Amino acid sequence: MIETVICSTTEELAQLRDEWEALETPDGAYYTTHRFVSAWWGSYQDAPGYRLHVVVVRQDGRAVGIAPFAFRPEERDGRTVDVLRWASHGDYMCVLVAHDAAAAAPATVMARVLDELQRIIDDGEAFSVHLPSVQSESDFAWHVRTSQRYHQKLTFLIENPYIDLRRPRTVPSHARKYRNQFLRDREASFTVFRGDEHGILERIAEVHRAEKEHLVEARSRTERHSLYEDDRRVEHLRRVFHDTDDTLTFAFHEGDAATGRVLAYRTVFRHGRRLFSWNSAYLPEMERYRMGKVLQLQIVEHLEASELTDEIDEFDLGAGKYPWKFEWTPLHRPTYRFLLKPGTPKTPTITKPTTMKPITMKPESEQPMKSQPSAPVPSRLPLWRRAARRGVRETLARLPERHADTVRRIVRTRRPRRGTVVWYVPHADDESIFMGGAIASERGRRNIVVLLTRGDASQAIAGVGAKLGRALSVDEFVAARDLEFRAALSHLGVREQDVVRANLPDGALTAELVLEVVRRQARRHPGASHRTMSYLDVHADHAAAGRALRLAHAEGLVRDARFYLPVPQVVDERAARVELDPTAIKAKAAALREYQQWRPEEGRLAVGWRSVADLIVFHRRTPHERVHGPDLD
Repeated sequence: MIETVICSTTEELAQLRDEWEALETPDGAYYTTHRFVSAWWGSYQDAPGYRLHVVVVRQDGRAVGIAPFAFRPEERDGRTVDVLRWASHGDYMCVLVAHDAAAAAPATVMARVLDELQRIIDDGEAFSVHLPSVQSESDFAWHVRTSQRYHQKLTFLIENPYIDLRRPRTVPSHARKYRNQFLRDREASFTVFRGDEHGILERIAEVHRAEKEHLVEARSRTERHSLYEDDRRVEHLRRVFHDTDDTLTFAFHEGDAATGRVLAYRTVFRHGRRLFSWNSAYLPEMERYRMGKVLQLQIVEHLEASELTDEIDEFDLGAGKYPWKFEWTPLHRPTYRFLLKPGTPKTPTITKPTTMKPITMKPESEQPMKSQPSAPVPSRLPLWRRAARRGVRETLARLPERHADTVRRIVRTRRPRRGTVVWYVPHADDESIFMGGAIASERGRRNIVVLLTRGDASQAIAGVGAKLGRALSVDEFVAARDLEFRAALSHLGVREQDVVRANLPDGALTAELVLEVVRRQARRHPGASHRTMSYLDVHADHAAAGRALRLAHAEGLVRDARFYLPVPQVVDERAARVELDPTAIKAKAAALREYQQWRPEEGRLAVGWRSVADLIVFHRRTPHERVHGPDLD
């Protein structure tokens, strides 16, 4: 007999320990182990509105599946709602399942878990079920992918790069040079601390807070925060550091290991044959030594030379598509987000673009993006104003030659101001995937596309090189991306002369860097409309572009600012659906096909397809786009 039981108290959670640990595997998600979840709940059990909701699937009394969830209070539109999330925090999450021959099939267990999640939504117990960081190779992810009912509720979240310590690898350029310089200038020692040995937790907290304050004060990185400023998260870490032997902190320090000042550190959790990077920081005065590279080099060499060399196979660098991580490895694992809200269909359906009604948003700045016909030009307007509004060829032909130069001058100065839309694109392919239909819908206006980065930090370079059968230089890779980008824009109606390349650092965009670009475009095109990715985006570069445009709007530099959600990675129905006509949909599909072209002899290397094939497939099938204004929080 299969039954579902809910664990909702601290005592019940403690009683589950033996059964829970029997389901844990060395290659499973560390962050959903009993000891980690118990440490998390121990720090949040008294938090207002938090309620434990662990789903236990039992077969003849035996636990064959455990899903660690908890209700958490969150703000939505100025009111507090309950959201069901993981009862934990970390880069990989999963549902634990028994895999022995006597146990029920994993699909049976997952069906029970999904039934409970659906019941919670149907009964109104939660505003939504929001489960990020779903482990890509987990049974939960696989079952949802194969479900006709739920597969569209699982969307790509982010890449998690990892180093395979069993494979040969290259050391990033200048890493040894920086380390040698650091060790020459500083009398520093390297130590591996286990748990909270020598009070290391409080010592590294000081470093992390100092780094955060430096970034805020010296670089205006107001979005930066320190996890050590959250008392409950610190309590969670304290329990993990004290109650388990999973925690290792690699640190450079001055003087004695027990009392010396920590200069830089990286904390990891050990699980099976993997190390999972949790947190790192260095003192601001160490910045010039490139301590990220120096510390990672020291850690890798230590792992190779210590007793851990036969015990650890992988070093997981944690969630985030940052260039420094891919300097060490081309390998990564994706994670996904599962989001369930009221309105999930009761029977399998095929989603069609026409089945979703556009959502009209109250603020005028957030109305659906659709191509608006130009207002009729009153006949009483002077001839030169009619020329400036509707095009000048036929008008010029009817003007005396002595007036032609005047009209041309007026049109040159006035047309761009009146009908210009500036699109800020973080990476080549973002414009077609997330905004392609909207760009094509604005063919009656001048579309200026600002490509913010060269896209040279993409990990797709390794896969493209492997298919090509040779190493690919960064310049070749960027050139191939640019060919795809230009070809795609031609389908969307963007002229070559209206493409601007900002060449900002890929993977390291900040709102401050992008804001300077926005300011230049705003000065160059007064009165223009401005568009980019949403500041709610999960991708750091995309969010930085959104924050920059939002700041420009707050400063009054830009009046008309719109932000595009990364459908389907972020689902937020408060954003308005873009109404696309058949011509725009056809243009978007043609643009997306350009990122699939494999013609090496012409320099076409299908980089977009190698990088984000799942998004290209999704948008060719369902070309949904959603947009919001600067007031959406």
